[in-house]
Amino acid sequence: MIAYLLGSVLLAAPATAMAHAFGEPVQLPMPYGLYIAGSVLALVLSFALLAFSGRPGNTLLKGLNAQCILPWPAWPAQWVHRARAAGSLFWLSTLVFCIVTGLVGSNDSHRNFNMTFFWILFVLGGAYAAMLIGDWYKYQHPWRFLLPGNWNGIRKYPSWLGHWPALLQLVCLVAIELFFHSTPRKLALLLIAFGLFNLAGMWLWGTRRWLQRGELFAVLFRIFAACSPLRKIRSTDGKYRWRIALPFSDLRRLRLWHPAQCLFVLFLLSSTAYDGLRETAVYFNIFWQDPLGILTIAFGDHPLKIYPQVRPWFIAWEIVLLIMSPFFYLSLFVLFLALGRRLTGGKQSIGQLLRRYLPSLVPIAVVYHLTHYYTLLFSQGLKIRGLASDPFGWGWNIFGNAITGRLPWLPDMANIWTSQVVLILAGHVAAVWLAHQQALQLERSNRLATLSQLPMLLLMVVFTSVGLWILAQPLQG
Repeated sequence: MIAYLLGSVLLAAPATAMAHAFGEPVQLPMPYGLYIAGSVLALVLSFALLAFSGRPGNTLLKGLNAQCILPWPAWPAQWVHRARAAGSLFWLSTLVFCIVTGLVGSNDSHRNFNMTFFWILFVLGGAYAAMLIGDWYKYQHPWRFLLPGNWNGIRKYPSWLGHWPALLQLVCLVAIELFFHSTPRKLALLLIAFGLFNLAGMWLWGTRRWLQRGELFAVLFRIFAACSPLRKIRSTDGKYRWRIALPFSDLRRLRLWHPAQCLFVLFLLSSTAYDGLRETAVYFNIFWQDPLGILTIAFGDHPLKIYPQVRPWFIAWEIVLLIMSPFFYLSLFVLFLALGRRLTGGKQSIGQLLRRYLPSLVPIAVVYHLTHYYTLLFSQGLKIRGLASDPFGWGWNIFGNAITGRLPWLPDMANIWTSQVVLILAGHVAAVWLAHQQALQLERSNRLATLSQLPMLLLMVVFTSVGLWILAQPLQG
């Protein structure tokens, strides 16, 4: 019955989709339900291929886990250390400059340097750079020149605190970006608060420990870096070389030992999905059309007629949904883990299974983030060239290329949709592959490992279908 209903919805879906970051409808060559059906079929075939591949010694699994050193020139350690120091100085200087431009420059978000640089180039570009070349932020963070690298703090880091500071900062950052109209002035104040908070954490508990657990971007970029095919390693001669492997393969060694780490990954996934969902007509109508009449009874009139009065309640409702969203994903994940354990008669606790299998959700969280926001690098990020000529929005033209009102280059919308489908599918196939490898280590045979992953396959099918459905929905302006 469920399969019949899902199929009916997919086949009845229109062939018009809208790219998340551009808001322009595009006519697809076929109904997007067929894209979803094809992605689900590819996911099932990938699962079947892994199921028949057998134990970890199989040739296919060996090939998937293979890695090699690229034949590129080696970098002397002195060069690498100098490059890292220069990178740290650059990021410190530019973030301080963002504070200055926000405080004294124009408060127009489109004319001030800090909005585009921080939100687009640093937050998004930094995450996607880590996904390509590894954890660059670990050695180029802006705190290098503010506190000694070997500073151990004045207190021992409490074990109960774990990654809660990083998670708290992530929730605050996403809530501010989604629900509160950001301006250059507000961003400058946010950066000051962020800097003081993290400097206090490093001063109390040490630079190294705080960067491991408390600093938002160190934790965030490290998760993206775990998906990178490239990694810089130091060889026996002291020089640095590049190692290449299959994307997402390093997630096999990722261990999420603290509850806040688990919620961090889940919130990264759920907040991105929620950001896409909240701009759909379905989400808009659930609240503002008031189909059940609850708000009309509560406020004495239809919510659309008294918009200013209801607006604060709508914001509060959205914040509650955002905070609760990772727990929704957590409950789904636990349910399907429990189903897999029941099928095989396993004795592991749910906590053990969570720590084992939760890293398999990282590829999904990362590709969701990538498909929703990478187009902003084109639609907004390219404006940094003009903003560099007039960073304060005062009408300067230092380099002769100040923004003239022309739109940046926009890629073809159909190509955007195709890339989103490919990325979503790749992330879910990687999740199935990672989960299968964990199952092979936990279960006594390949048959039991495959059986335990049948519920996980169903969950990946649901995630794939819902993710593509959200991307393809017409957005509310």
